[in-house]
Amino acid sequence: MGFLKKVFGSKEVLIDPVDLTLPEVIATDKPGLTLKKAPVGQPVDIEIVGESFRAVNIAAVAKAAAGNQFEIYLVPEPTNQYDKKAVAVFAATVHVGYIAKPANGQWFKWVNEAIGKGELLWGIGRAVSKEDTANTGVFGFIYMPKVGREVEELVAQKMSDASLSKAIEKTIALSNSCIEPETVTQLRSLCKKAVAIATPLAAHAKWVEENPEGWDSQKWVEVMSVCDDIFDDFSTAAYVSDEMDVDVVGRIQELAELVEIIKL
Repeated sequence: MGFLKKVFGSKEVLIDPVDLTLPEVIATDKPGLTLKKAPVGQPVDIEIVGESFRAVNIAAVAKAAAGNQFEIYLVPEPTNQYDKKAVAVFAATVHVGYIAKPANGQWFKWVNEAIGKGELLWGIGRAVSKEDTANTGVFGFIYMPKVGREVEELVAQKMSDASLSKAIEKTIALSNSCIEPETVTQLRSLCKKAVAIATPLAAHAKWVEENPEGWDSQKWVEVMSVCDDIFDDFSTAAYVSDEMDVDVVGRIQELAELVEIIKL
């Protein structure tokens, strides 16, 4: 995929530090196809492998970056002889590794979906020397679309005493009944239930923030903060490959403890 530059006839790969930042519009090796950088969204960590085979490239990136972060981007390799769903990771003008298995299959789908929309998935990387070795690895994340909502997007809305009591009861009931998810599917389902109970409480918390008289406003600030975390968990769960990466049960229990105190 385009704008790759190499100093032919030289044993050293040379990178202009300017190339560590992607242009807004990127040319590709496909005639007539240009891609825009995907919008900045939720950072999703990636595991990069195969770096030992690209030590020269990584050394060039590290030298050009001079200790600073740099932009990375993903390129699908459907013609890769070892893996038809390989996803290469590039920094500036050079290949620095691949997305590790088994996550590469999902990333292959996401990258191609983005290209179908005329976008290039990109993110931020850094070069880190591995302890007790002469090797340097690349670590980083890719910006993905935000899933779900933010507390800031909610409209402040006061609940009646009856509605508030019912919302609190639902929260406590979910806290008492939920168990640690054993699969990513179960995690996403529980996150969805958590968002359902958190949404009206967060909207009410925003109303209390604007109308604090007669309310324990500090407790409602804490409620809104936990609700915001639950919304973030929902978005994070959309991209994780391991249910252990999100402690949604802990969030639900924390919210239940807060609203139970408020009810009392």
